[in-house]
Amino acid sequence: MDSVKLARILIGLVLISASAFILYGTYLVKAGTFESYTVLSPISKSANIFSFFKKTTRPEKIVYGYLPYWALDDAEYIQMDKITDIAYFGVYLNEDGTFMTTLDDGTAEPGYNNWRNNEDLTALISTAQSSGVRVSLTVISHVDEKSDKFLDCKACWSTFAANLKSELNYHKIKDVNLNFEYVELTEDAKANQYTEFVKFLSEDLDRTYGNSFLVVSTFADSLVKPRVTKIADLGKVSDALFIMGYDFHRPSSDNAGPVAPIDGIDVHAEYDIRTMIKDYLANSPSNKLILGVPYYGYNWVVESSQEYAKRIEGNDNIGYSQSQTYAAIMDTILETGPEIKWDELGKTPYFVYQSPETGSTRQVYFENVDSLSEKYDLVLQNDLAGVGIWALGYDGGYQELWDLLQISFGLN
Repeated sequence: MDSVKLARILIGLVLISASAFILYGTYLVKAGTFESYTVLSPISKSANIFSFFKKTTRPEKIVYGYLPYWALDDAEYIQMDKITDIAYFGVYLNEDGTFMTTLDDGTAEPGYNNWRNNEDLTALISTAQSSGVRVSLTVISHVDEKSDKFLDCKACWSTFAANLKSELNYHKIKDVNLNFEYVELTEDAKANQYTEFVKFLSEDLDRTYGNSFLVVSTFADSLVKPRVTKIADLGKVSDALFIMGYDFHRPSSDNAGPVAPIDGIDVHAEYDIRTMIKDYLANSPSNKLILGVPYYGYNWVVESSQEYAKRIEGNDNIGYSQSQTYAAIMDTILETGPEIKWDELGKTPYFVYQSPETGSTRQVYFENVDSLSEKYDLVLQNDLAGVGIWALGYDGGYQELWDLLQISFGLN
């Protein structure tokens, strides 16, 4: 009997025996947002059955999870033996190469404040390191004008590198994620500047730390639209590319639809995951690519119960289309009991229900074990470096997505 089969049997036995004494807990907070949401957990906050296992095994692929500062309260559910990387999200970059420490109203900027002052985060980093999990700091730049000014100022690059290393040293880590997301499309010259900056940073980090792991986040459509991320070039100057393989439909889309469809290009979507991977592989070695998957879905106010229903512009009376974490969606399913349907082209689940609060018809497309398994199969079939998660904590106390990672990527 191989080790994976044995592990599955052991997990099953522990699940059965643990059910006799684990308290089923309900944690009700305001539902429907990323920052606070309902968590109906089959495992209480005081007990985690996976703590009974000695965590000596590692995934066979990279499992790279973002941990946003607003999800830190649910970081206790992270199972260290099933991931390889945690990227704290994050600290925001100023145009002069410093980091944003305060907001416009003078209050502390929460990403930076948690990085420096959150004792739970400090403890989590220590636990991750002792478990063999690599920890990265995510540098965020999401304002186009600020990003442009920073990239135009080469002297600011050195200022940034010095400040970044100070932050890395604060938590005794050496690995970095760059998350430059332009709202608008970019000119080729600006994309070349970004590549030059990534090369500068990678070389500087390696000189300082020897083998820093620099991951660059890239849009799903980087090879079909003029983005700041030039895949072929970035693959040569970074250690890995985190493909943000999601948001193919958004709350503002005309119709509801899959967040990350496997297929469906030119039918229900302008692009799909299978085509995206093919395009990326034509421009980068497979061992540089991490496929990011969403641990969230979108909940639309719609005209009908048909699949890909037309979105209705929301208002205070009928509600609004919105993002929902996996945990919030599971709670909605438990509360409303809808029929879960399957979109065969997108290979994603969806359901329709009547809002108990407003009576409006709502349609939810999301990811579950079945749809994520399809994506993980693509990672294995194409021998990609691994899989990425946006975001850790979004599954709350639910266990099934952790179990899927173990089943899909095995133990070594």
